[in-house]
Amino acid sequence: MRLPAVLTVATTDSSGGAGIAADLKTMLANDVYGECVIAGITAQNTTGVQAIASVDAALIGQQIDSVFDDIRPAAVKIGVVVGREAIETVAARLRAHGAKHVVVDPVMVATSGSELSDDESVVTMTRELFSLAEVITPNIPEASVLVGETIDGRAAMERAARTLASRYGCAALVKGGHGTNDASDVLAWPGGDVRWFEGTRIANTNTHGTGCTLSSAIASRLALGDTLGDAVAHAKSYLGGALRAQLDLGAGSGPMDHGWARH
Repeated sequence: MRLPAVLTVATTDSSGGAGIAADLKTMLANDVYGECVIAGITAQNTTGVQAIASVDAALIGQQIDSVFDDIRPAAVKIGVVVGREAIETVAARLRAHGAKHVVVDPVMVATSGSELSDDESVVTMTRELFSLAEVITPNIPEASVLVGETIDGRAAMERAARTLASRYGCAALVKGGHGTNDASDVLAWPGGDVRWFEGTRIANTNTHGTGCTLSSAIASRLALGDTLGDAVAHAKSYLGGALRAQLDLGAGSGPMDHGWARH
């Protein structure tokens, strides 16, 4: 038996709800073989991020080389990479290996409200990683930072998605989970096409790792051969199931049930 492999380049989450742990669980649930490159370490739980540390940039590069030299991934998800040098190394090694189907989740703040990226890292990320991406997946606060405008409704979401796609030359999925009315997302392509993915808000306060989960599911579906639009639709459906399972762990915003479909 052979499975397409998908690589996550991200940080750890010691509580298992976000970061590399969530990515690998999502990949398993979406029928691909998950691989990981640790690009940062956090002490983290459902109440917040207590500490965050970088990983030596050279070691990050060696991890990427090891993966591509043996079990080459069909898609790559990039989450939090700690520090400018590490981001530049990730971009350089993925470019050298000709990585395909790169999904970049530009995580700036954790669900708990803890900051995960400084201003220098955001600038480096947009310069180095967005140029490699097939799609970027910012939520409303992240998209607002990236476009420099307040996003207060569907029209503003679509305008932001179009702006990001045009500016960076990759598709942009602006996620509506932080909105007030629904949980609809909008995807814009560099050529100007736009597609909305309608979603109703699920009554669940346990949303730790939603962004990691969605982006990993998109990468998994791309590795399986879906078009980008179909990959987003499948990923959104999978995330909805994980939220509807109503897993309740931890004192804060808890994790979701990534294996809901297998119970």
